[in-house]
Amino acid sequence: MILGERPRPQAAMREPPRPIRWGRWLLAAGAIVLVIGVQRLVVRLADPDVFPIRRVTVDGEFRYLAAQHIEALVVGAVRGGFFQVDVAQIRAQLLREAWVRDATVQRVWPIALHVSIREQQPVARWGEASLLSAAGEVFTPDPKTFPNGLVQLSGSTGTQAEVLAVWQRARATLKTLGLTATALRRSDRGAWQLELADGTLLLLGRHVIDQRLARFVRAYPRVLKDHWARIAAIDLRYTNGFSLRQRAGLSASGAATTP
Repeated sequence: MILGERPRPQAAMREPPRPIRWGRWLLAAGAIVLVIGVQRLVVRLADPDVFPIRRVTVDGEFRYLAAQHIEALVVGAVRGGFFQVDVAQIRAQLLREAWVRDATVQRVWPIALHVSIREQQPVARWGEASLLSAAGEVFTPDPKTFPNGLVQLSGSTGTQAEVLAVWQRARATLKTLGLTATALRRSDRGAWQLELADGTLLLLGRHVIDQRLARFVRAYPRVLKDHWARIAAIDLRYTNGFSLRQRAGLSASGAATTP
């Protein structure tokens, strides 16, 4: 430094320019593009003309229903394409069919539905216009579809499981005698009546049904079998015995009488 000369100010230190972080910008731009793409995809897939349902397949063991009938129901219930179709609503509609016990409806990518059906399995007629399943469920299909040869069961509402159980025990018991029950009735007061294939009635009352039926089984080969053709009804409601009612139009010997 020269004496008398003013010192020169030192130049300020400048920071080097910061580099542009292109990665962040690209990531943000990519996220925006992705959101826009997803929105467009959602709008596109919401169009029912995209992936329309073009095929319905049906399986199950059918005895009382036709697979073509189920297929027609499903086709008529389809609303929208693959992603819009309401499989729960279609299942609910199928369950309204009397012969359908259960149903599953599944989407099959990309344009199909698959339906599996379980039919009701009737074991008896119930009342005047319904059927009873092996599970004790009452259902009411078209009478024209009723199978032949079913036993007739009847009782008040809510007694179907009890009636079915009593009939199953009675059927097994009578089978040991070579007899067949075609009807079992439980009155509103709880009284039981069995009708056999030849029209003979067994009046069992309201209590100890199994014991009274067992009494009949013991008496049949010893007392009743030889006179069976003349017996119209057997009243088993007594404590230690029973009474008989003779068929109309028969003489004491069992021969038919002329009017």
